[in-house]
Amino acid sequence: MSEESYENSDRFRGKKNIEIITIYIGYPINNNKRPIMPCKKDGAGDQHSVSCQWWKRYSGAAAVCLGLLCVLLLAGIIGLFLYQKNQLTSSNTLTEERDQLQTCGNNLTEERDQLQTSNNTLIRERDQLQNEIERLKQFLVEKVCPEGWKKLGSSCYYVSTEYKSWEKSRQDCRNRGAHLVVIKSQEQQTLVNWLCGRNNYVWIGLTDSVSEGTWKWVDDTPLTRNYWNSKEPNGGGAENCVYFYSWSADTGEWWDYYCYYKFRWICEK
Repeated sequence: MSEESYENSDRFRGKKNIEIITIYIGYPINNNKRPIMPCKKDGAGDQHSVSCQWWKRYSGAAAVCLGLLCVLLLAGIIGLFLYQKNQLTSSNTLTEERDQLQTCGNNLTEERDQLQTSNNTLIRERDQLQNEIERLKQFLVEKVCPEGWKKLGSSCYYVSTEYKSWEKSRQDCRNRGAHLVVIKSQEQQTLVNWLCGRNNYVWIGLTDSVSEGTWKWVDDTPLTRNYWNSKEPNGGGAENCVYFYSWSADTGEWWDYYCYYKFRWICEK
């Protein structure tokens, strides 16, 4: 009987050991070196069931948080990548626009320089043409001044030997293809003084017969420079024509007088 009891005791101890080993292998061990009991559905071992459920909830929450952190980290990385890409694209675009503007500016500068060069060339050509025109004018004047006329500068002058009123003197110049002399500079004043001769009177092409007090030349240009005698003009509405009187070899003065009076005259063309 003792041997039978011993065998039963051994069998019992073997089963217990197997159960204990199974518990150790199937479930994790806590920090106190004690096994955490498995959850049971029949109400037995309530303390172990509560501990197991808390562990499951904690593990699930941790997994969810970790997943959210991963998603946020991935989203941040993607956003940073897209931001850097946009920045790089924007920088490249600005660089291209800057290069285009620089190229455009260089092209405009080249065009400006070309236009300046072209303008300078045109100015030189204009000056050359002007000189050529003046030379041709001088040449033509030398060739076309009629007999009895005097060539001075670029014009021909005719000094009459007859005496006529201002209107008839003007008409005589028209018949000759010219007009009564016009004086607009000191040089022309001196020239007419020389043509007139000392102590002589000649009609010139100045009148205010159209509008009293408004003196105009026969070529319809206004009076801009004058050489009146100190007391002239003083004739009012009666004296509307002007004659030239020579005092000396290099001076002369203007006088307004009655247009019907007869003087010599000078034609210019």
